[in-house]
Amino acid sequence: MAIISPTMVFIVLIVTLLSCISDVRSLHIRNFNSLVILFCFFPAYFASPESFNALWQHLVAMVIMFVVSYVMFVFGMMGGGDSKLGTVLGLWIGLKGLMPFIFYMAIIGGFIGFIALVIFRKKPFKNPMPGSWVAELQDGRNALPYGVAISFGFWAAFFHTGFACSQLNEVLKIIH
Repeated sequence: MAIISPTMVFIVLIVTLLSCISDVRSLHIRNFNSLVILFCFFPAYFASPESFNALWQHLVAMVIMFVVSYVMFVFGMMGGGDSKLGTVLGLWIGLKGLMPFIFYMAIIGGFIGFIALVIFRKKPFKNPMPGSWVAELQDGRNALPYGVAISFGFWAAFFHTGFACSQLNEVLKIIH
């Protein structure tokens, strides 16, 4: 049972990285990715509840993240896939990590926005991949792979709250 939670965390890591790649390449995050992250939470939680906060805190964090990301979606600041990704990652982070998650997400999003502004104005790439966020920017459209900011903000908050360290300790216990 001890290996279940770290395995689910590893799957979430892989899926968030795949979401980043997809978002940069096509400005699209598949619903499947968000579903995998959602369905990884419950086996991890029930296999290692001492590593998490109370379940209600995770559910409330998910609802808050849904509201925040939905407002951003309504105002055109992020896409629907970004909103779904942020919502399910809010479930993982819980109330304890929600403010660091939003903070890191905003900081990283601002950095990506700055890069996007430079690309938009300077058009430094000769032949960007069609449909990518760089191609969209250089064609004059507003595009930002916010899934990258969401994913990296989540992982920064995951380490900030100490949850990642507890999962690494679980793996080390199994190895020894």
